[in-house]
Amino acid sequence: MYQNLLLLGITTLFTVSAHLFLKKGVLSLKDLDFSIGNFLNLIVRILQNFWLVGGMFLIAISFISWLFFISRVKLNLAYPLATSLNVILIVFFSWLLLKEQLLPIQIFGIATIIFGIFLLLKP
Repeated sequence: MYQNLLLLGITTLFTVSAHLFLKKGVLSLKDLDFSIGNFLNLIVRILQNFWLVGGMFLIAISFISWLFFISRVKLNLAYPLATSLNVILIVFFSWLLLKEQLLPIQIFGIATIIFGIFLLLKP
């Protein structure tokens, strides 16, 4: 049981960190041109960006820890639980670190998600 919670925590930590890294990296690139003619240049710019490369690395670690987690826990419990925690933490850290706006309705939504987690975990 505690090993599963630890795996969930590790997976969530790496997933949330990865998304924050990716957002920071995209913001640092500023003008992104996703056209076909600029594809190779875009790849080079992405691979030269510490935040984006770090985000990709963290996503890979998250993927591996996710595989361990779902090998031990029912998917119908694991997925909603992990997704809910990811949403809550990404909203909070986006507000805290990236200075993104957090509206009262979003706070209500997070409270609703937390309530849903308790319902999900109730036997």
